[in-house]
Amino acid sequence: MQIYRDFLEKINLKSCLEAILIRGPRQIGKSTLLRLLEPKVESEIYFDDVSLKEQAIRNPDFFLESYKKPILIDEVHLVPKIFFTIKKEIDQARRERFEKNKKALYAEYRLTGSNQNLLDETVKESLAGRISQFYLLGLSVNEIINFNSEIKLSEIFFRGGFPELWVRPELNVVHYLNDYISSFIEKDIARLSGVEKMNDFLKVLKMIAARTGNLLNSENISSDLEVVSKTVNEWIDLLEKNQIVYRLPVYSTNLNKRLTRVPKIYFLDLGLCVRLQGHQQADHLIHSTLGGALFETLVISEAIKTKLNFKKEWEFFLWRTKENEEIDLIIETIDYICLIEVKVTYGSNSSTLPKVPAALLEKNKKIHKAVVVATSSQRKTTEHGWEIVPITLFKKYLIDELDL
Repeated sequence: MQIYRDFLEKINLKSCLEAILIRGPRQIGKSTLLRLLEPKVESEIYFDDVSLKEQAIRNPDFFLESYKKPILIDEVHLVPKIFFTIKKEIDQARRERFEKNKKALYAEYRLTGSNQNLLDETVKESLAGRISQFYLLGLSVNEIINFNSEIKLSEIFFRGGFPELWVRPELNVVHYLNDYISSFIEKDIARLSGVEKMNDFLKVLKMIAARTGNLLNSENISSDLEVVSKTVNEWIDLLEKNQIVYRLPVYSTNLNKRLTRVPKIYFLDLGLCVRLQGHQQADHLIHSTLGGALFETLVISEAIKTKLNFKKEWEFFLWRTKENEEIDLIIETIDYICLIEVKVTYGSNSSTLPKVPAALLEKNKKIHKAVVVATSSQRKTTEHGWEIVPITLFKKYLIDELDL
């Protein structure tokens, strides 16, 4: 079984450079997507294979010559020298096309990478002007529901967005995610980035998971765990760069001095977050004491995944004043501002919804809509003008109606 990815609707090889790179965490389907693109790849290299990696490290030029193009190279950052070989081959092909007045071929080099630190060190230096880059996260709610419309929201909470957990429901979710934490987060992110105090790093990771959907106070985390504040912030930077967590910044204007400057922190995969919190099963997660924060995490990650999948130029913010007036999410487009509140359950009474902040009205943009994203099954509009949008229809709302 294969799950259709929204990402495929926007990627167009005709508009890409000779190499394309899909960046994102491991096991979220990057290689699978590249294999689906036309024309199909002729060769595939997976640098998780130690023998292949060693061959490529010894002589990258000779190694790459033996493979037909288009070529898929998975976890390309594990062999940094291969980037310079790709650069040489692209430059040589460009010279030959110029001499023969031929057009460029469709992205002959199709690369994936999961360690963003290692990628940044090599891509900018070697392939600038030769590579088109994309970002991919795990499955969105929309993709999961399209795959199986009978899926319950509680299962999405528990399994998250890893495709393997959906196409192979017999897998033990707890064991799978435990392995993911030890193999990808500990080994590929932390150790390869020079983290030495692994026990402290994992404690910070679990503390962030416990606080998903809440204001991020690194000083409190530092104090509670007795880890230097600078180190905590460096680790959070590392996790955010590698698309494990996301800090939602506070909307700021020069017209309002009442705004707090503290961002909120969210996990980009809810299943991973739930596992780090220690939950063993899906039942009752939505209605637990953490249900509101978990659902808010799901909504924010859905907005981010939609933005990346459809290559939207949106900016995301939190609105929160020092008096604790809050709007969960502000999406700013070129022409509009959309206000989004998140409620696990929501009835017809909208008296608890916040008023549109005056500072936003003073901006030279229109308030497009005010939306409540909830677990309800149908869209409807409250008597005060806020529209209720089910999480299962949130992507459709964003794509069909936000950029009007």
